[in-house]
Amino acid sequence: MAVAPLTFAAEAPRNGCPDVEVLGARGTTERPGLGVLLTPLAQRITRDVPQTVRTTAVDYPASFNYTSSVRQGVADLTAKVQRTAAACPETKFVLTGYSQGADVVGDAVTGALANDLDQVAAVLLFGDPTFTAGEQFNVGTGTRSGVFPRGRNRLAEVADRTQSFCNRNDRFCQGGTSLAAHLDYNKFLGDATGFTAERVG
Repeated sequence: MAVAPLTFAAEAPRNGCPDVEVLGARGTTERPGLGVLLTPLAQRITRDVPQTVRTTAVDYPASFNYTSSVRQGVADLTAKVQRTAAACPETKFVLTGYSQGADVVGDAVTGALANDLDQVAAVLLFGDPTFTAGEQFNVGTGTRSGVFPRGRNRLAEVADRTQSFCNRNDRFCQGGTSLAAHLDYNKFLGDATGFTAERVG
């Protein structure tokens, strides 16, 4: 299913090279697009950074057929980054993911995109099932690893460009019991936007 690109008031034209491209992978079962968390995040970034911004949703199922869904998300995210990077060598990328989408972003960064990270300015993960305790970029009250821990230092290449937000007892990024904690990430949008503004200059 094709996903129409979202356009916000301060966003760059689709047919040009933006200063910044925000790519977002939504959470499981969310409708095509950026989803309930990444949409307001993209809007804040577009509003608050002085550069031109283009926002693009990762086109993938975000389904409970988890392994296949994540694989499709990685392929789409990788293709989008590589295509824009080839046409727009000055564009900086902000990779964002929520829940299953955070897994997609992490898998892409450590896999297919591992040799294409020069233009990646920021990586923002929320409620990541692959959350690993003790990483320098972890933010929030979560202190345990998630249901599919990625392992220490797997994101070392982008550690200084990454923030991974995880709440205590989150069902997925902590292997906890609370779905409410997994839905409570809007409170970090300001921090994520500020971090992005610093990273894109």
